[in-house]
Amino acid sequence: MFGCGSAIKELGLVFDNPVDAGRPSPSFNADIAPILTNRCAIAKCHVVDGPHDIDLRTYDSVIKGGDEGAIVIAGDAMESEMVEEIAEGKMPPEGPPLEAAQIQLIIDWINEGAENN
Repeated sequence: MFGCGSAIKELGLVFDNPVDAGRPSPSFNADIAPILTNRCAIAKCHVVDGPHDIDLRTYDSVIKGGDEGAIVIAGDAMESEMVEEIAEGKMPPEGPPLEAAQIQLIIDWINEGAENN
């Protein structure tokens, strides 16, 4: 678990199973990819040859992770580096942080198994 408990509370983020909680299942292609490509996979950021070799443009590259290993732990958003970096406000480093609803979609997608759907 990462150290952003206050950020989680402030943003109202939950780390449960979204379907059990009555939230819709997020889709990588419809929900997650647009967030990543619009806010993270931009020039000189998380694209080929970007920081830490993390490329967030495709499902396969997201699941691959970076030079330090996986950034998404399927089924466990609380242990996923991607969520930690976003929830703590470290990413994206420029511009406004992701909205709580966007972060929740990423959490829900990961907790449901981070599928290519």
